Amino acid sequence: MRRGLISWSREELPAAALDARVSRLQAGMRAQGLGAVLAYASFAQPAPVQWLCNFIPYWSEALLVVQPEGPPTLLVALTPRVHFWIREVSHVGELVAAPKPGAQAAQLLAQSLPSEARVGVIGLDALPWSVAEPLLAAGWGPRLVDATALYQAARHPADDAELALARKAAAMAQAALDATPAEAARSAEVIAAADGSARLAGAEEVLPRIAPDLAADATLRRMEGVQVLGERYAVDCSLAYRGVWVRMARSVCRSSAAPASWAAADAWFDAALAGWTGSGTPDLAANAPGRLADWTLEASTGLAPLSVAASGPAPQGGGSAALPAGTLAVFSARLEMDDGPWLRSAPLRIGHGALAT
Repeated sequence: MRRGLISWSREELPAAALDARVSRLQAGMRAQGLGAVLAYASFAQPAPVQWLCNFIPYWSEALLVVQPEGPPTLLVALTPRVHFWIREVSHVGELVAAPKPGAQAAQLLAQSLPSEARVGVIGLDALPWSVAEPLLAAGWGPRLVDATALYQAARHPADDAELALARKAAAMAQAALDATPAEAARSAEVIAAADGSARLAGAEEVLPRIAPDLAADATLRRMEGVQVLGERYAVDCSLAYRGVWVRMARSVCRSSAAPASWAAADAWFDAALAGWTGSGTPDLAANAPGRLADWTLEASTGLAPLSVAASGPAPQGGGSAALPAGTLAVFSARLEMDDGPWLRSAPLRIGHGALAT
């Protein structure tokens, strides 16, 4: 859960950077002849609205309305008593209390657009029915089009502000993994150390996972209760800093030095990070010191902070990731080697290799 209210650091994320993001989206809107673009946000689906105006709702929902010119309008299902806080942490034009964002959006569109205008929706298929139904009832249904690709084209490659925040988040995640005690014998010791390190460093959300005994199961999962750690285990730390998410995971040997096979796996993984160039999926199985059992490439391509862009048990099954050079992403892989499983995750910048911390 969040550690507290999110603040807006104008030094780390200047208003000019947010204006430039909206302008890139608006240029695409004009090119496609869209009268407006709607971006839905909830606690679990914050990415486009957070990227465009820096707002993330707490246990509520919001709808951002972007028109081809001017600042966006934010419709929030929060009472006016928190509008002062929303103004402090977000960068929008008009702020409207909207207990029913869909109905308010339908009214706003009717007032500002001609009847034949088309309206883009980022993540149209995932738009909640409570928001979509009033738009359909008002006659906008046939004119709603999916604007996810338009959003992706505006967002990627990452701008300087997002890159700087991602580097800070990656440094926090690295420090969180480094903080896990070498003598830990239980899963709770590892998770508490990682979570505590990240939160004290300023992370807004921390989602630690662990595979407590790689000899039994290499699946990373959220812990319910406490488990005894095996000789080899894996720990994962996903966290957000000022809305930017990263993930890091590593394999750990408790009471002995890591085997030589792990050093070879790390070298292969580092090369794989550099192999993502934006021109498709590299040959990940080449030179792997074991069987490539699973891999994923994630990026912010929709409503979620991280979504799977490509995956597979082998390159032939994963398809091609349509992510341009400069995109922030997370690469994860699991190898099955002669001496057991090994896994790791790390953030990268497509075409530039590992994200420097």
